[in-house]
Amino acid sequence: MATSTELLVFTWGNSARADDGAGPAIAARLRELDTPGVVVIEDMQLQIEHVADIRSDVPVLFVDASVAIDKGFAIERLFPGRDPSVTTHALSPAALLQLYEATMRQSPPAAWQLHIAARSFELGEETSALTAEAIRLAWRFLEDLLTGPPSGRTAALDASCAPARESA
Repeated sequence: MATSTELLVFTWGNSARADDGAGPAIAARLRELDTPGVVVIEDMQLQIEHVADIRSDVPVLFVDASVAIDKGFAIERLFPGRDPSVTTHALSPAALLQLYEATMRQSPPAAWQLHIAARSFELGEETSALTAEAIRLAWRFLEDLLTGPPSGRTAALDASCAPARESA
């Protein structure tokens, strides 16, 4: 019997570009955890084709390196929104939700973005100490979230929408 999808996790980034590898690092750990009902989609960037991966009844968590926070990680509740920089090449999570809403003619699922603090995006560089620590903290949060009861995940994500976690 197949397990139904209870959470869709999108991660993106480029492991060859220092801190930009935060999303792929989380994806690898999620795959190792192998939580039933959690589907992980990893890519270099969000694209219009990802609309087809979304279902209105499955919550979505987007995970990426972020310069929007100083350290640690932060969770932001997302809503559909137009992105002035939208191209057919790369999208923001809010723009992907907006595209889902317009294309599928239905409300998108509940969605959040997990920001992982990052500063260095140079090709060929190692992950910075700042981002390595942020990945560690974000992973502890995700591991607790995903090993708990699936019914409490959306409430836990909503309750975590706050400034970056600096320690656990």
